[in-house]
Amino acid sequence: MRATKNKKSPFKAIIIFIIYFVLGSIAGAAIFFSYFMIRPKLVEIPDLRSMQLNEAVEILKKTGLKPGQVIGTGPVSHTYPNAGQKVRKNREITIFLSEPQKIPIPDLVGIPEDTALTILSEMGFKVSITKMPYRGTDGRVIGIYPPVGTPVKQGDEINILIDSGEITGREEN
Repeated sequence: MRATKNKKSPFKAIIIFIIYFVLGSIAGAAIFFSYFMIRPKLVEIPDLRSMQLNEAVEILKKTGLKPGQVIGTGPVSHTYPNAGQKVRKNREITIFLSEPQKIPIPDLVGIPEDTALTILSEMGFKVSITKMPYRGTDGRVIGIYPPVGTPVKQGDEINILIDSGEITGREEN
């Protein structure tokens, strides 16, 4: 009997190499496809600064984001994550609000009533008028509360005291 040598056929090795190569290529293509083609959509966080809360929430929803925790009062000061960042769709965005800006009361003493009303209305204040007799030019501002220079929020009420033009007190001879 002759001893046969156990030889591997080169043809069999080539077939095994081709099978492994094809399987590896399929696995690599599947990983590539799932990473680059099926990954979640990214959206950019809009700049919501200075907006009112309800307007900011509406814009977030239209963008495909969810409003998350709301911290503070007043208009939007910033968000987390920050505006301009790209995040996955449906991510919750934390909204930080700031107190409305405070504006100092201007010095209106001595100016006509209608001018004072215009100035205060344009600054966003509600105005309450009290008229009282005072010696001086009729229809002019003679006092203001809160005092001149006091910082107050837009929408707050400002009381102005107007000279009614009636002269009271002792008459001089």
